[in-house]
Amino acid sequence: MDLAITQVPIWLSVVFIISFISIPPLLIANAAKSALIKVDDTKAQFIKKKILGFYIVFFCTVASVSLTGFFVPNMLPPRIIVAVVIPLFLFYVLYVQRQFWFKQVFDNISLESLVGIHLFRFVGVFFFLVEMYDALPLVFASIGGGGDILTAALAIPVIYLLKKGYKYAKQAVLIWNIIGLLDILSVLTTAIIITRSAIKYNDEGVASFGTFPFSWIPAFAPATIIFLHIITFRKLKQIKN
Repeated sequence: MDLAITQVPIWLSVVFIISFISIPPLLIANAAKSALIKVDDTKAQFIKKKILGFYIVFFCTVASVSLTGFFVPNMLPPRIIVAVVIPLFLFYVLYVQRQFWFKQVFDNISLESLVGIHLFRFVGVFFFLVEMYDALPLVFASIGGGGDILTAALAIPVIYLLKKGYKYAKQAVLIWNIIGLLDILSVLTTAIIITRSAIKYNDEGVASFGTFPFSWIPAFAPATIIFLHIITFRKLKQIKN
């Protein structure tokens, strides 16, 4: 059986694997740990390991399924959304959010930490790198990669404003959060539009994002990013009250 592997140079896949399997989970786990240290240092260490362990299992599972080609066919709704994105989002909302440790994290995490997690969205550069090898449509790479890089870049001055304690820092977070949420929603919308067109005209569309290792992006990013933005809205409301 032929393995469904993204048709890009091996160096690009290796760099992506190392970057994606380490940076996003570490940013999330370290943010949770920093918040919990204020309550219980031992528990903070345990939760960090638990989060990292979950994402290792998650990425390995997605990789195994991706290699079979299960996510490759162009169809609506895309298989990866039905089989991975929606279940992961529901897992965050219906399970993680109800855990006592999460409530402690939420109560103690700073806005700086929440915004800082989104620095992992600099991995949006891989959209452009994959497009360079004709494995993605330019329009999708521009919207997906450009939006993620912009959101990550804007996070830096927002974090600076928060650390300096400027009175308009929270307003900046609100604007940034809206921009970041609209970005990920626009990526999902664009992917669906391109997939519909690919089905109609028998094109490849964004099928390469159903292959290993780049299937990790649609499997992990939409659900995680949307959930993080929702948490940030809630945190802003909590601080305001």
